Amino acid sequence: MKRDFRKALAEEVLLADGAIGTLLTSRGASPEQARSPLNLSDPDAVREVHDDYVAVGARIVTTNTWDANRVKLTTHEWADSLEKINREGVRLAREAASGELAFVAGSIGPLGALVKPYGSLHLTQVREIFEEQARVLLEGGVDLVILETFGSLLEAAEAVRAVRGLSAAIPIVAEMTFLADGRTAFGEAAPHALATLAMAGADAVGMNCTLGPQETHDVFARLPESIGVPLSVMPNAGYPSLVHGRNVYLSSPDYLREYAASFVAAGAAIVGGCCGTTPEHIRAMAREVHGARRARAGRAVSVTLEAEVEHVAVAVVETSRLKRRLGEIDELVVTAEVEPPKGADCSAAVEGARALKAAGVDAVNVTDNPMARLRMSSIAVAAVIQRETGLDAVVQITTRDRNVLGLQSDLLGAAGLGVKALLCLGGDPLKIGDYPQAKQVSEVDVLGLLRIAKGLNAGADLAGNAIGVATRFAVGCAANPAAADPEVEVSKLRAKIEAGATFAQTQPIYDLDALERFLQRPEARQIPLLIGLIPLLSLKQTLFFANEVPGVVVPGFIQERMRRAAEKGGDHERAEGIAIARELAAGIVKIARGIHVMPMGRYKVAAEVLEAIPRAPDGVRSLKA
Repeated sequence: MKRDFRKALAEEVLLADGAIGTLLTSRGASPEQARSPLNLSDPDAVREVHDDYVAVGARIVTTNTWDANRVKLTTHEWADSLEKINREGVRLAREAASGELAFVAGSIGPLGALVKPYGSLHLTQVREIFEEQARVLLEGGVDLVILETFGSLLEAAEAVRAVRGLSAAIPIVAEMTFLADGRTAFGEAAPHALATLAMAGADAVGMNCTLGPQETHDVFARLPESIGVPLSVMPNAGYPSLVHGRNVYLSSPDYLREYAASFVAAGAAIVGGCCGTTPEHIRAMAREVHGARRARAGRAVSVTLEAEVEHVAVAVVETSRLKRRLGEIDELVVTAEVEPPKGADCSAAVEGARALKAAGVDAVNVTDNPMARLRMSSIAVAAVIQRETGLDAVVQITTRDRNVLGLQSDLLGAAGLGVKALLCLGGDPLKIGDYPQAKQVSEVDVLGLLRIAKGLNAGADLAGNAIGVATRFAVGCAANPAAADPEVEVSKLRAKIEAGATFAQTQPIYDLDALERFLQRPEARQIPLLIGLIPLLSLKQTLFFANEVPGVVVPGFIQERMRRAAEKGGDHERAEGIAIARELAAGIVKIARGIHVMPMGRYKVAAEVLEAIPRAPDGVRSLKA
């Protein structure tokens, strides 16, 4: 009869197994594929891993189900097999851990998608996804559930609650991954994070992955006794090196053995390994762990009160013309779009910006791989335009192509190059672009990106670390006054403003009545709206916008005007399209704070349209002009 896990945990130090994913990869599995589907496609390889760990003394055998949640399996097109994958994962581990001394731990990892406010998932969705996987593991007969490698406390706590909601009896071990400074990627300190998981219902808490033995020990040894539940620790075998296309971890079994002894002395109740560890590492660690009693008083009790850092940007004289005009309620803001080049020569974009400057725009907006087609970096083009023309630039940044590290790095780079304004977007879908096979990142949604920019403006990165001099971005978002469901659109705009948007740029507008109705909403008056306008230069383009482009509404009377012009020839089409754009521009500036012209590379057309907007005697456009 198998021993009670909680009783065993109270009396002795338990040795867990080591890596499963990296070990399967080292034995031939593709590094690109999810590991849990191997429970179905190559069960012998998975069973062999479990057998090898049990043979060297592992007392806790984790199922090969770390990535077997619906979000990750959907990415790898295995979602339809979720129940089979998890059920087989339990069966394979249980076959290896058939004796009374070994426990089967149902492994659950993070979802691979961020939770609001930085991602698109609501907590209710998170709970449901974790419950779906946990329910299968519990039905399969695991002895405990282990939550591994969580970087978000919000997500980890919800995972604990999901499992505990399904079973009050099942033991739960909850582990988070920390950086060398003892904080998560989101800035939560280890003592606070682990204490929170204990309060949520975990029987044991701890840390795994990311760090090697030494840095893991540095963090672990500082954990206070006040956390109140047994602690687990499972470091990586050092940092990986890329050898012949595979990650190779350099920490030797003896090195892990020495640190296993240190973890036991520091009070660990569970010791195991994560990425890069092998049965040889666990065999060596067993010499220090087997038979060891928990050193309950081995860790110093230390409670550090961390003063909340107030990130306050230093007051400076604002030199951005665009930001000054956005801040003046009586000023009309005029911007226009510039397309980056397909290659490395951005002279056409610079000349386009010069033409737009002569036409009186306050700033140019540089697109970010529009239509998911490869272009030069929007940040690089914006920096060159500002340097060569003296004109302010708005940089489009999409979440499509960057994770949270890349986003923050690019935003800091933009700030360092003197860019003062961002337009935060999701990005066009990759399937319509040059690289439909590319992997869309979208680790955060637009609201998450807005919050990141807002945080940098306050002097701190996403993890809460001070960045020195705060950025000073005007932070923009997208809006659509002609949306099919105005209530939903207003709700989205409200959320974007709350997340940090200080101005908005809209989809192209051809219906001034719809625009006026939208502008009557309080949210639409809360921040400056730059109303989008794409001049229609042909009937073909008009019908394409009207029938194929989501979110764009072209009224029937405009379609009819372009149809009648097309009957007279191409020159008439162009002239009528310009006339319509000029009428729209004149109407927009009577009711909105700003206008954004998207000439699609035809910068002379933009100048013709902008001539319809009156200027004051000094040449400056304003709402009073």
